[in-house]
Amino acid sequence: MTDVLAQPPTSPVDWPDEVWQPIMTGLSWLLWFAIVTCIAALFVCGAVFVNQRKSTGTQMVEDATLARILICAAVIGSASGIAQSVLA
Repeated sequence: MTDVLAQPPTSPVDWPDEVWQPIMTGLSWLLWFAIVTCIAALFVCGAVFVNQRKSTGTQMVEDATLARILICAAVIGSASGIAQSVLA
């Protein structure tokens, strides 16, 4: 028996707004949260970086690690901002 009962649709299926709207709202909230978190990470890491440079005796985190965190936060924040504008 070679009959196939289920086949994929031959043309693209458009989802209704009832399906897309909650997904887009969730993504929008997630991206705003990522942007705010990255900005906060930039401020905190920058403050720790400056504090470590001012005080000679206490070094909580290595400078290279702070630089990596700052770069990652900037990249993720930028990507989140771009994605937010694309979704809008």
